[in-house]
Amino acid sequence: MRHLLLIGEYDLTIDEKNRLQIPAEIRKSMNSERDGDAFFLVLGLNRKPWLYPERYYEQIVFQAQPELTPGEEQLDFDHVNFALAEKRDWDSQGRMVIPEKTLRRSELTREVTLIGARDHLEIWNRSDWEARREQLLSRSAEV
Repeated sequence: MRHLLLIGEYDLTIDEKNRLQIPAEIRKSMNSERDGDAFFLVLGLNRKPWLYPERYYEQIVFQAQPELTPGEEQLDFDHVNFALAEKRDWDSQGRMVIPEKTLRRSELTREVTLIGARDHLEIWNRSDWEARREQLLSRSAEV
């Protein structure tokens, strides 16, 4: 089954109520039947908040069969990926609340850039993304 392709970069601001505007372009590209009506917010490998479309996240999670008594590595993976995950909806204006603990853990400031990363979105501090983007562009021939 095909899933939503998430691309682009959007300079945004997290407001005083910790709300992030999900761009209309992204919301409009989501299909309720295929993608769901929410995102799962997880702390990514790079310690940035990652947003996965609801149904896609559930699909990839349930591809692997859980074990009754998982090994230590599997248990560590499950703790990081599921205990710290949250399902987040957006309001009628397209704003999603980013929990305070997520902001703290990922050291996000108010000025952020939301980037598409194929099957998920990532929330970066704007200055960190600008530095990362320049680093990637300088290595574009290698990448």
